[in-house]
Amino acid sequence: MSSAQGQRIEANCKIIWGNDCEYDLDIETDDYVNYMCHVKKDFGDSFGPPLTITSLCHSSEAAWAELDRMLELWAKQVKRGTPMTKDEKLEVFGGPKGEHKKLLSKVMDVFEKREGAKPA
Repeated sequence: MSSAQGQRIEANCKIIWGNDCEYDLDIETDDYVNYMCHVKKDFGDSFGPPLTITSLCHSSEAAWAELDRMLELWAKQVKRGTPMTKDEKLEVFGGPKGEHKKLLSKVMDVFEKREGAKPA
């Protein structure tokens, strides 16, 4: 990850989740075939749970680029101060080329239907 990219990612983390701590930005791989990045709050002596995780990517550079892309879009929405629309969620979390949008949309519809069916 380039230092400019890392600075952008860190800045967007602070916009999305707050300026009250540092963030642990990490990458994981399964035998150097697929890569994914994740973000956790760094409390100094412990880490929080994952705040976001990228989808699987075919290189470490692609995983960092995907995290950068996701957080940039998410931070723009947070700055706007309005709730994230379904289309925005699909854009942020649907994968670098939108390859997961269709499946994610179906999952979101199921959850929305389930939530709507609950008695008040």
